[in-house]
Amino acid sequence: MRKYLIIIPIFIVSLIIISFYVFRNSQISKISKELTNIQQQSFKMEILSHKQLKVLDSLNKTTSHDDVVKINDIFQEKFHSYIKNLKKLNDSKLSNLVLNMEQKNSNLINIYEDIKTDNAVIKNSIFWLEKSYKTYIVNIGKIGNDKEFTQYIFDVINSNYRDIIVDIEDIHPKIYEVDKLKIHLQIINKKQKSLLNLNKELKNNSLIKDINIIIQEINSKLQELQNETASIIKSLLISSLFLLIFGLVVYIREIMSSREIQKLKNELQQFVDALNQSAIVSKTDLQGDITYVNDNFCTYSGYKAEEVLGQPHNIIRHQNMQSSVFKELWETIQAKKIFKATIQNTKKNGDSYYVDSVIIPILDVDGEIEEYLAVRYDVTELILSRDKAIVAEKAKDEFLSNMSHELRTPLNSINGFSTILKRLIKDEKQVAYLQSIIDSSDSLLGIVNDILDLSKLQSGKFSLDYHHFNPSEKIPLLLSRFDTQLIHSKLIMNKKLDKTLNTTINGDWLRISQVITNLVSNAIKFSPKDSEIYFSTKYEDSKLVIVVKDNGIGMSQEIQDRIFKPFEQADSSTTREYGGTGLGLSIVLNLIEQMKAEINLVSKDGEGSTFRVIIPLIEIESPTEIEDKTELEEDEFESLNGHILIAEDNKTNQMFIGILMSEFGLSYKIANDGVEAVDMFGKEKFDLVLMDENMPNMNGSEAMKRIHTKYGKETPIVALTANAMSGDKEKFLELGMSGYVSKPIDDEELYRVISKLLK
Repeated sequence: MRKYLIIIPIFIVSLIIISFYVFRNSQISKISKELTNIQQQSFKMEILSHKQLKVLDSLNKTTSHDDVVKINDIFQEKFHSYIKNLKKLNDSKLSNLVLNMEQKNSNLINIYEDIKTDNAVIKNSIFWLEKSYKTYIVNIGKIGNDKEFTQYIFDVINSNYRDIIVDIEDIHPKIYEVDKLKIHLQIINKKQKSLLNLNKELKNNSLIKDINIIIQEINSKLQELQNETASIIKSLLISSLFLLIFGLVVYIREIMSSREIQKLKNELQQFVDALNQSAIVSKTDLQGDITYVNDNFCTYSGYKAEEVLGQPHNIIRHQNMQSSVFKELWETIQAKKIFKATIQNTKKNGDSYYVDSVIIPILDVDGEIEEYLAVRYDVTELILSRDKAIVAEKAKDEFLSNMSHELRTPLNSINGFSTILKRLIKDEKQVAYLQSIIDSSDSLLGIVNDILDLSKLQSGKFSLDYHHFNPSEKIPLLLSRFDTQLIHSKLIMNKKLDKTLNTTINGDWLRISQVITNLVSNAIKFSPKDSEIYFSTKYEDSKLVIVVKDNGIGMSQEIQDRIFKPFEQADSSTTREYGGTGLGLSIVLNLIEQMKAEINLVSKDGEGSTFRVIIPLIEIESPTEIEDKTELEEDEFESLNGHILIAEDNKTNQMFIGILMSEFGLSYKIANDGVEAVDMFGKEKFDLVLMDENMPNMNGSEAMKRIHTKYGKETPIVALTANAMSGDKEKFLELGMSGYVSKPIDDEELYRVISKLLK
């Protein structure tokens, strides 16, 4: 019954609207009747005004001034009634017109009074002439026989004076000898002239225009009332139609409510059936006890319906699920919100399965929670596949890390001893042999780094490390490393370093240098001997612009379309002739995308290639600190003071690191693993520890933690490790290492780190 209460105010409002329109329509009808009556009066007054003008136009032809006065009397009689009715309308605009008309009519009345007076005087003089006509004719004859004057007197007597108003002296010069005749003729002539002027005034003060304005205004008001009446009728029709339709709708809804309810029940049942077929459905009361489960719930959980009805829903809760998840669940649904999560459940037999759960609070008519509905979909296969992918990714990372370690460890010995021998041996031929070993080792290390970098970039685990640097210092230093390679390849590098580079910018210089190194290395690799390589760079509009151009073999458009893909080169002959893995440009493209930069390639087959790189970098106006890593020349190591503990399990690396310590002027002891390092650290005073990571019995990180726990953190510990994948340096520093040096060991880098920490 409550749902029909809204009908009452709707009907009341509708009836009020209809009543208002009916009352207004009655008012309009009354006003329209009054306006129509005045409109008819206006037409009559207009006709009378036209008659007045017509009488004036026919004066002395078919009418006389008596007729003028007579028709004015009729007009005045009608006019007063007309004005009275106009005033009853109480219309401001019409009131102004009425005042104007009354003023004009007052003027007309005065004119007509003058006409009456003049007309009476003329009639009196004519009466005298008629009476004295013969006597004066005789007297005039004595004066002189003047037929023209005689005819004039005759016309005046017969009221034909309108057209013969003339100067009497012109008619008869001696008329002045007859005094009375002269006086009456002068009076008639003067008053006739006055009447002509009054006639003009009558026409000028005619009320025809005013009456026409009144008629137009009344017509306009009648039209407005007709429009309003039409709107009222339309509104009444709409209101009535609305009431009719509303009533019919209520009636039809009431009649068909049972059918609609049944239809909704059928649709709801179809929805429930579809849900039961595809989802795991359950309902609980406010305490979380199960009140309903569908067949899918029983199938997946292994419980029968009677085994779970009335039981707490956590009967299927898996022990691995954290309690915080269910705390959030209850807080969400008790706040009348929908909770969504992936949950691990337990079957009756102890097996687990995963479901994507949506838990919905069901509200009653008052908006209060009545029960909870849970709809779940099995996602066990997806979760297991995801876990397998994670395990596979972890295995891949571990494999790459181990591969990196296993490759870098021997490379460390190869590079290290080759470098030491190169410093010791003076024979140029033997030095050249050693340089070839170093170059080959560096090439192999570059391939390892490329594979690791590409793996990190493609897995999304790569991140940029922004620092302040000055490109005018860094870029020349980087390019100088290609001098030996350029000489060996008989190439010239034409460098153009713009003065705009002399600024401080914020960016990942390591990755920028990697891009430059790859592009310059490719230019050297693919350029013919005795040719030139062009390198230019500038900083403008907050962008570092780098251009590398060569005159090498170039590329067709087909090759350009795939050259940035991993392991892609122009063709197999390119690999055979020039070598390489095809990873360089792929890594460049990935780094460019990471830095939100862009790279453009212009090339033609046989005409060389031009690479243009644009890297957005923010200029630092007042840098706080710029990392200073100047290159050390060979044999430039200054002797250091200190006693070093070297934790390293590889014998060859032990020998190499020991030689470096001797070159640095440092004394040292060697521990073969982490356990031995902790033991030795407790027995002897050391100024610094070089700690390998992958060692038997105890790794370097664990050994560092034990040293810090037992003996404090005063002595710096440097990670000296082959773990050199992206993020490894940050990981060791976060664990508590004081420094980090990767293998193969760069003796200059190691010297810088040790000297800085010993100071």
